[in-house]
Amino acid sequence: MTKEMFHLIESMDIHTAEMQVALSCAPFIAGLKTSNLLIVRQAQANDVWKIFHGSKFNCFPLYQGLSRQVLLLYADSLYDEFLTRPEVRNIFIQQGYSDFTFEQLLAKFAERYESFMSGAGSFPHEIGLFLGYPPEDVAGFMDHKGKDCLYTGYWKVYEHPLEKIELFHKFDRAKEGLVRLIAKGFDLAELLKYA
Repeated sequence: MTKEMFHLIESMDIHTAEMQVALSCAPFIAGLKTSNLLIVRQAQANDVWKIFHGSKFNCFPLYQGLSRQVLLLYADSLYDEFLTRPEVRNIFIQQGYSDFTFEQLLAKFAERYESFMSGAGSFPHEIGLFLGYPPEDVAGFMDHKGKDCLYTGYWKVYEHPLEKIELFHKFDRAKEGLVRLIAKGFDLAELLKYA
């Protein structure tokens, strides 16, 4: 992040739902990722739903706690182009999934995530697949138990680090671009209608 961007963000109210979405979801909104996890305070959840209403993006309530809500934001390409890939399906099979319709994948994942959040289950590492992370990095993370990665950026990288570093730079540029638009007074909900 450039100094200029740091100062711009510092001058804005980063606690609004709009800024939380911009800072957390810019690569997703820019089409560089198929999905995104967004954790917001319970009081902000309705604002987030309003921001995404009428856009091409889907909003799935993954978990609701007393003070926060976890939303999985996704484009239709998450299933159509990503979750149906053989290497992705193999990881799901290893994690105990047997029904590969999107609704069933999402339902089982939501159940496992809820179980983890309530303290009754282990962390569902297949979350990386739902976030559109490259399957080789999700598998690498599972195989190495989160250690021995080649690079750490938006996720831990286990293969093709140079490609991922360039992708992470694109993510940063998308975030900076979206923050600049909001700083100029553009309404994020309106921008999403044209994304």
